Amino acid sequence: MRKRYSIEKAEWSETREKEYEQECRDIVFKFNDTLVQREGVIYLNKKDGQTVVIEPLNQKTFWYETWLTIKDIYST
Repeated sequence: MRKRYSIEKAEWSETREKEYEQECRDIVFKFNDTLVQREGVIYLNKKDGQTVVIEPLNQKTFWYETWLTIKDIYST
């Protein structure tokens, strides 16, 4: 018997991740800071230097985990 496979969930997840990435960049931009993604780690560039924000545990929820951390940092 064949397994059912739906790409709708995968497409939805990918779309949500892109939305979380954009939301992260928008929040950081409001404070004149920038995000840098390098080797699976997110860095926050502020006027006083660069700090590690998060090294997300799951690639599928990479930007969601980052978004939660960014919200905490900026209290939004």
